[in-house]
Amino acid sequence: MVKENLLDPLEDSRFKEIKRLKKKHVPHQLHWYLKEDYFSEELLGVYPSEIHQFTKAAEEAYQLFEKATAHIIANDALEKLQIPSFFKECIVHSWNNRKKHAFLYGRFDLNAGFNNTRAKVIEFNADTCSTLPETIFWQPLQLEKLGNQFRQYNTLERDITESLKNLRSSMSHEKPVFLASTFGYKEDILNANCVMGAAYKAGYEPFYCDLEQVVFSEEEGVFYEVGGEYQPVDVWFKIVPWDWMFTEEPELAKTLATIVQKELCVVLNPAYTAIWQNKKFLAYITEHFPNQVIAETYLTEEKLQGRDYVSKPIYGRLGENVTLSRGKEIHSKGDYGQQSRVYQRFYPLVKDKEEYYYQTGVVYTQKPSAINFRTQESPIITDDCEFMSHFIW
Repeated sequence: MVKENLLDPLEDSRFKEIKRLKKKHVPHQLHWYLKEDYFSEELLGVYPSEIHQFTKAAEEAYQLFEKATAHIIANDALEKLQIPSFFKECIVHSWNNRKKHAFLYGRFDLNAGFNNTRAKVIEFNADTCSTLPETIFWQPLQLEKLGNQFRQYNTLERDITESLKNLRSSMSHEKPVFLASTFGYKEDILNANCVMGAAYKAGYEPFYCDLEQVVFSEEEGVFYEVGGEYQPVDVWFKIVPWDWMFTEEPELAKTLATIVQKELCVVLNPAYTAIWQNKKFLAYITEHFPNQVIAETYLTEEKLQGRDYVSKPIYGRLGENVTLSRGKEIHSKGDYGQQSRVYQRFYPLVKDKEEYYYQTGVVYTQKPSAINFRTQESPIITDDCEFMSHFIW
C-alpha cells in the first residue's frame, strides 16, 4: 500500500496560551461549554498565506457544489444519492428559486493546508452545521485577551445577518416572523440562538420552540402556538437534518416539501442542502468534475486500491462510524453504521509535536466567513475534540 506523506508538525512557536477565563468574564452564551472541557486555552497562529489557502479551497469547493448541483438536477439523477422520490421536486424548486431559498451557512472541513501543502476539502456540513457560539463569541474573546496586535479571520455573525437581510428584502411585510427549532438539545439551542440573534439584527421577529411544538400544514404553512393562538411563520430555521426526516419522519418531509413548493414558508437551510450533506455527492463531483480541491471520493474502494483511504457513512456526523485504512484500520464508534458508505482518498491532518491532530473548518455563508480549528489525539476528529481559536501572524 502506498503511504501518504505525513505533514511536517506544527511548530511550538505557533501556539500562544492565555490565562483561563473566569466564568464571570465569559458571555452567557458560552457558559454551557465551560462545563464540557471543550475550549482550548491556546490559540493557533496561522499565516496569511494559509488563510488564503483555506478560504480559496472553500470558494472553489462551493463553486463545484453549485456546478454539480445544476448538473445532477439537469440530468434527473438525484436517485444516485438515494434522495426519496417524493422530495425531488422540492429540491428542484428550492434550487431554481435560490433568491427566495438562499443558503444560510455551513462548514467545509479541510485537511492539510499548512506549511505550503494543498488544503483538501473532505466534506461539507451544509444542512445542520454547528460551532456558531464558539466562532462568534469565543474566538473574538480569546483574541481580545491575546492583544490588539493580532487579527482573526471571522466575520460570521455579520455575514449571517447580511444574508438574512437579503432574504428579508424579498418578503412583502416589514417584520417577518423567524422561528428557530431543534430537537431540544442544549448545544443545538445555543447554535439556534446565534442565528436568532442575527435574525433580530436583520429585522425579523425571532422566536424559538422545539420541533415537537411546531405545527405544519400543507394548506397554510408553518405555525407555533403563543397564548393559545397560532402564529404563522415566514422563515423556519431548523437544526433538524433533512436526512433524519427522510428515514424517521417521512410524512413531515412530505408536508414540508409541499409547504416549500407552495411558497408558504421559507425553510433554512434549503431543501437542496440535502444533496450537499450527502457524501455520495462528493463521489458525483469526483466522477463528473475532477478537481484538485475536494478529496477524491468513490462509491467503492476499488479505485483506491494500493492507497490509504477513509470510509464513512453518507449522512454521518461528528466523525462517527469512520474507518481509516492505513495498513491497519482505525475505527470510530457511532450511530450511523447501517448507512451506505463512500470511500475517500486519505489526506493526513497536520499534527503538533505532542501528537494532537488539527482539522480546519471554514464556515461559509455566501463567501468564506470564518475559520476555526478542532483538535484531538486521534486522526479521526469526533465529538470528543477540543475547539481552538486562531490568530493571524
